[in-house]
Amino acid sequence: MRASFIHCADTHLGYEQYGVRERFNDFTWAFWELVDEAIKRRVDFMVIAGDLFNKRAIDALTLIHAIEGLKKLKDANIPVIAIEGNHDRSYYREGTSWLQFLCYQGYLVLLQPRMVDGMPQLEPWDQQNMLGAYVDLLDGNLRVYGIHWLGSSTARALEGMSHSLQDARADEDASGVAYRLLMMHTGIDGMVARIQGLPTMAQFQALSGQVDYLALGHVHKPYEFDGWIYNPGSTETCSAEEVQWEDRGYYYVEIDTDEPGRIINLEKKERIHHAERLKSTRRPFVRHEIRVDGLNEPEDIYLRLESYCQDKGPAYAQTEKPPVVQVTLSGTLAFDAGSLDISRMEEMLRQYFNPLHARIDNHTSDQDYEPDEGDLDGRDRSLWHELERHIFEELLARDNRFLTAKEQWSTVLADIKAQALRKEEPAQIAQFLRDKRTTLLTPEKS
Repeated sequence: MRASFIHCADTHLGYEQYGVRERFNDFTWAFWELVDEAIKRRVDFMVIAGDLFNKRAIDALTLIHAIEGLKKLKDANIPVIAIEGNHDRSYYREGTSWLQFLCYQGYLVLLQPRMVDGMPQLEPWDQQNMLGAYVDLLDGNLRVYGIHWLGSSTARALEGMSHSLQDARADEDASGVAYRLLMMHTGIDGMVARIQGLPTMAQFQALSGQVDYLALGHVHKPYEFDGWIYNPGSTETCSAEEVQWEDRGYYYVEIDTDEPGRIINLEKKERIHHAERLKSTRRPFVRHEIRVDGLNEPEDIYLRLESYCQDKGPAYAQTEKPPVVQVTLSGTLAFDAGSLDISRMEEMLRQYFNPLHARIDNHTSDQDYEPDEGDLDGRDRSLWHELERHIFEELLARDNRFLTAKEQWSTVLADIKAQALRKEEPAQIAQFLRDKRTTLLTPEKS
């Protein structure tokens, strides 16, 4: 059997990063690019390992953009098999997600195994009920399994999946299944320090030999192991942290079970597929850190920033897509933080980089600064709210539900704190939170 497929994940359609309208479009263009690549390469199918969308409640334009890409694949007779990520799942167990809607409309096959005591049941996908753990392709020679986002229950599901695959192996071989692919929306513990609680590599090893290709999503850093575990990373830049992972994108995989190829299958000890990670085209994203230690006054920081801008800015100012520029100030200030003119620094970024969006993140501390006697009550605390907002962002980033919209949610938390300090009625604060939640989940698009 010879076949090929595209493996992608974490496209996060609908993400209007930093509230910038054009960033919404960037995530769509990245998805459409891999769709065009799949058609160009005439692949046999595509798998989406979760987080097609950025949030559970999407707007009409996000849905339209998703359908436009999926319809092109459908018209090209390229089946799409998907699973739900933590951003795709409906709010309630009995609710219907937008991926289920796309499945009902025939744009993709959504794999959702029935869970019994935390264990996935290996039942074939039922088109009528839109449920099932696997679907067979290519005249039954290739089987695609899928497990949706399970959070803390993932490790238990891994163990159950391993046992179930062992039990099913004889029947699969008898029915002519030559290649097994498993999709999961989870990552490997330790790949990114701030994302914790994921299954360990040792727990994944239980699947070694049970599947030929493990297609992962969820963690936006690309990685692969031992010729059978693959994670492509995000197709667009969801946070400044991701800039360091330049090779993010999606995989183009060629399978050849007739004439062994280039990558070793751990059980069969023969080479049956070759996976090539393709870098997706993304908007330039500039990330830079300035240490303020040893700089004795604001002008010293401005000069250091201007020197960086003069050195790096011209190369980006003429790019086809204006960049997103984020500069982080870190360290301990030798003066009052209120003396820093953040607006001046952001204007400097706009002058030299001609960016789509410019942002100065102030992560400094002025804890060692001693004001003159009598100045304490007059200290400029105008930036304290900014420091507080960054603390909220860091806390929110620890929860995957809020990670990609941490900037907006940090502002909401700051507002709630202010209302509580003003001793506003709890019912009023709760209504404020409900209103903000609705606004964040279903923003207006111009």
